[in-house]
Order: sequence, then C-alpha cells, then structure tokens
Amino acid sequence: MIALGLLTAAAGVYFGLVGFDIAPSLGRINGPLWIALFVGLVFFAGGIAVIVSGATGAYDRAGELPADAPVWVATVYWLASVAVAAGLAAIGSWVAFGGGTRHFSISGFFSGSLGEGIGRTVFGIGAIITWLIVLVFARAGAKRIFGKKN
Repeated sequence: MIALGLLTAAAGVYFGLVGFDIAPSLGRINGPLWIALFVGLVFFAGGIAVIVSGATGAYDRAGELPADAPVWVATVYWLASVAVAAGLAAIGSWVAFGGGTRHFSISGFFSGSLGEGIGRTVFGIGAIITWLIVLVFARAGAKRIFGKKN
C-alpha cells in the first residue's frame, strides 16, 4: 500500500510540475495548463491518503482509520480526502463552466456525439454535487478532529 501511495503521490508531483510548466507534458493537454495542477492535487493527495492508510493498517473496504490513530494522522488523512474531492470538483467545474467549446461523446448501448449543452449540464450537476461532498467532508472531518471530546 505504501509503495502504491508513493507512486501515486509521485505522479501528482509530476502533474503539478506540468501545471507550473516546469516539466514537459507527455501528451496533449485538452485544456489550460493550470488544469494539470488540479490533476496533480488529486493524485498527490490520493497518494498521501493511501500512504497513511497503508502505514496505519486502515486498508479495509471502509477506509476508516483505527480508533487509536494519532490526531495528526487523522488530520492528514482528512485533509487529503478533502483535497481529492476539491480537485475533482474543480476539474468538473472547469469542464462545465469554463470558457471555450467542449466536445462530448458517449459510447455503450447508446453511442455518438452529445451536444455541448447536454455535456456541460451533466458536468455542472456533477460539479455541484462534488462541491457539496467537499463541504460535507470538510465539516464532518473538522467536527471529528477539532470537536469536543467526550
């Protein structure tokens, strides 16, 4: 788990360097360069969460930290989770509300091109839901870590 987390965090550092135009992109970026910063945030924070999970033994399906985990570990795990959700929400927000044209297509039982309005609407709904999740994660984690201890 820790090795996988390190690899994922390293990918996040790479994408962050691409976003700052320090490292070259390995492919075509279909958007502004700064969007790579959010991709880097998602990978880096996700990698940190996996490292913490592996180091503390919280690698079950629930992903919960052990009850005796130190406060700093719980704080890092919580901040990483909020950062991943916020990064994903920011990317979805750019797709939905950012400038420029978008091309959407769907494959599967129904396939073909979708109109830009439909694609942006779907991403907009997803972005709003994801931002609400960010708020819930942030509030619940803050209450758990900084709230009153009984």
